[in-house]
Amino acid sequence: MANRPEPDILSPPEDWSAPERRLWSAFRDGSMLDLSAGMAANDNPVTGAAWGPERQIRAHVIAVLLLDGPPARPGKVRALHIAGARVTGELDLTSATIDCEIHFDACSFSGVLSLRHATTLAVYLCGSFLPELSAEALRCPLLDMRDAVVEGNLWIQGSDITIDLNLDRAKVGGWINGNLLTIGSWFNGRFGLSVGKWLALASARINGVDLRRADIGRAGGGAGEGAGGSLGAYLLTCGTLWMSDIQVARGIVLSGARVSGEADLSRAVVHGVPSGEQAIQLDEVQAGRLVIDIARADTECISLRGATVGKLVDRPQGGPLLELDALAYERLEPLPPRSTSVRLAWLEKCLGTQYLPQPYEQLAAAYRALGYDSEARRVLRAKCRHHRSTLPWGTRVWDWLQDVVAGYGYRPALAGVWLIVLTLLGTLVFSANEPHRSEPGRGGPAFNATFYTLDLLLPIIDFGQEKTFVSAGGLQWFAYVLIALGWILATTLVAGLTRVLGRS
Repeated sequence: MANRPEPDILSPPEDWSAPERRLWSAFRDGSMLDLSAGMAANDNPVTGAAWGPERQIRAHVIAVLLLDGPPARPGKVRALHIAGARVTGELDLTSATIDCEIHFDACSFSGVLSLRHATTLAVYLCGSFLPELSAEALRCPLLDMRDAVVEGNLWIQGSDITIDLNLDRAKVGGWINGNLLTIGSWFNGRFGLSVGKWLALASARINGVDLRRADIGRAGGGAGEGAGGSLGAYLLTCGTLWMSDIQVARGIVLSGARVSGEADLSRAVVHGVPSGEQAIQLDEVQAGRLVIDIARADTECISLRGATVGKLVDRPQGGPLLELDALAYERLEPLPPRSTSVRLAWLEKCLGTQYLPQPYEQLAAAYRALGYDSEARRVLRAKCRHHRSTLPWGTRVWDWLQDVVAGYGYRPALAGVWLIVLTLLGTLVFSANEPHRSEPGRGGPAFNATFYTLDLLLPIIDFGQEKTFVSAGGLQWFAYVLIALGWILATTLVAGLTRVLGRS
């Protein structure tokens, strides 16, 4: 009898209610205490305020179990596992170190749950209702809130979750503050996560973010801290970012994000953005693969200023406007053969009257990487033509001549066509009206209309015809025109080739 444990160590306090005493026993066994009614209509945690005392557990009781609870029964592992209970009062576990898992399945909390600066094994709140969750700087392997309802805000900034944060189908009436959050595996907010005001992930470091089909900021009204957009992830670092089919109010801000793998925003929709303003900001983003095949709605403009992308997937026809200044990409899709007209129209729409050479050069490099050299040259010609629209009138004439004669050096064969045309024209004219010898009676080569024309057209070649024969009257003026055209042909060709070789 001397070794018999004291009753207050292995037995619950006498003033605890029947469900609380059952929880004491379940806690020692690591088993689940199920207080649910067994009917969906009576087990909705949102209506938990109406649940009777047979389903109520005081927050103080839970704190006692977690912070100073009884030992596990032999062969068992302690765990707090409650289903269908109403937790009354505020459960304050601030700065606690908890050596067991915490499970609240479809439970209803009357007060705030605080896990600020706490350390624990895992926290499960699946299907539960909470007025608010304060979990700043929480340290744990897993926070699972699938199907949970948070009436107010979810504070998880600065937390370190070594495996997953699960918010699939969860509903948060206020905001989620996840700034400086660290997650070793996934931030899951798939298949209908709803956030009333905004979701912030600034400077977070997460292996993967999955927000497919999430709805952010459309139910809560004012912009608040997310004034630049309801979804803000400045300087986010992650391996994968999936945001396809997402619905967001007022804008998405991912400026400065680093995504080593894929960033997928396909079919994303942004609502409530004033016309002409940026709906999605991707300035200075770095991504291995970026998909911006956006569903239009109010998503009129996406900023990609200074972004660096391995493969960019977009929609050139019918997609949103893109701000392309200093955007760099290695591959562009779709980019099939003979798509230059579509892509040039895409550039013209995005740039408007603003002339920026880099987007043209980047597009040409993408064509060249696929072996479409002729299409790359066509893009570079379009760049030169756009530049011509910014020049003074006097300079435009010379620039226009370079385009007409040799395609700015990107079509040197065009200069050969002009030479052949002018040679044929001169041959016909001088064959019908043969010039006379400059020194009658003196010997020399016989007249040849073709070589005489070439002597006039080619400034640096001498066939001896121009020195031997002289045109007169109107024929002489025709010869002067050929000489002038020859000089224009030569100088524009040299200028164009110099431009091309200089760029190479």
